[in-house]
This record gives sequence, structure tokens and C-alpha cells, in this order.
Amino acid sequence: MTPAEAGTEIPIELLYRVPYGKVLHGKDCQHLTPSRLATLQPATDLDRQKFKICRSCLIALDGDPGRDDFESFDAALEALHVPQTNRPAMRAIAEGLDTSRIWIPKKGTYVAVSPGTGHEVTAFFSKDAVEVRQEEGGYERLVLSTPTPATPAGRTSAAKAARKTKTAAAQEPEPAPPTCPTCYMQLPGTGICDSCD
Repeated sequence: MTPAEAGTEIPIELLYRVPYGKVLHGKDCQHLTPSRLATLQPATDLDRQKFKICRSCLIALDGDPGRDDFESFDAALEALHVPQTNRPAMRAIAEGLDTSRIWIPKKGTYVAVSPGTGHEVTAFFSKDAVEVRQEEGGYERLVLSTPTPATPAGRTSAAKAARKTKTAAAQEPEPAPPTCPTCYMQLPGTGICDSCD
């Protein structure tokens, strides 16, 4: 399917482009930062023929938001089936963030939180890690401890669990995930762009 064929039923009045951008967006796109929202230009017929529509916008403008929104952070953790042992640490991290908008993409790989439409994601919560946006840009990845599997005798080793927890806490933060080569947005920990994949 060519860029011009994708989303042909979407009225052009609903599509916009960031200057020098190569992807068309709707005004409510989760990938648009406040600075990009301020520079949005209405898409032209030539833009429509030349550029593809952001995947999440294509889904949203067709009537399916491409994500499940949640009223509470705990409800989102439950829907993602995050291990109970990791939830207290995730709640503590989320308390220091603006979680006005909480959602899980249709792929169901993480819970994302942000201050609202037009704001970048402040954190991605997967089942065993959290990536928190840093003021200077990029994300710091925090790996959480997970339950220690039972020994053959059916017992868990407390000393082994303590060592794993210390190791996880002492790990250096991993480098920020790469940027999507198509829409230039920061990729989540999955490495798969929800918009362009």
C-alpha cells in the first residue's frame, strides 16, 4: 500500500505535518511534543501523496484509538499483568510523575504515562523494568527485581534473592533507547515504534 492509499478515507483537514517532518499526524497524536504541536502545519494534497500517516494516528482517525486508556495506574498494572512484587516500586516511581494520561498500546507491552495530549511520555512501565524520561532528554532504565524461582526442593534461597536485588539496584542505567528512523520519536523499551511498525 502506498502512502497515498493508506487512510484515504481520512479527511485531509484532520492531517498535519511538522516542518521538515516526513510523517503526517492528527492533532491528538501521542508522539507530538508541545514544541512540535506549536509548529504544526496543515497537510497539503502533495503531502498526502508523498508522506505516510503516523500509524497510531491512522488507527485513531479511523475510529480505533490503538490503545487502551485507564483512569488509574493500578488498573493499568493489573491489565498488563505486572508481577505483584514489582508493583510497589512502580507505584512509588509513578507518584513522582504526572500521570494524567495512562494507556497501554494495543500490542500490550507496557504502561505509558504522560501529563496529557501533546506531551512526551514521562515513563514506560514494562513487567520488569521502568524507563523514566530525564530532564536533559532520553530515558533512564531501571530494572526491577523479579521473584526468585523455587529451588528443586520447592524452597527459594533468601540469600540468592537478596544478592539479585542488590545487583539490580547497583546496575548502571542503560543508554536511552534509539529514535525511530521514520517519525524521529524516542522508541519505547521494546524497540518497536507504535506509530510506524
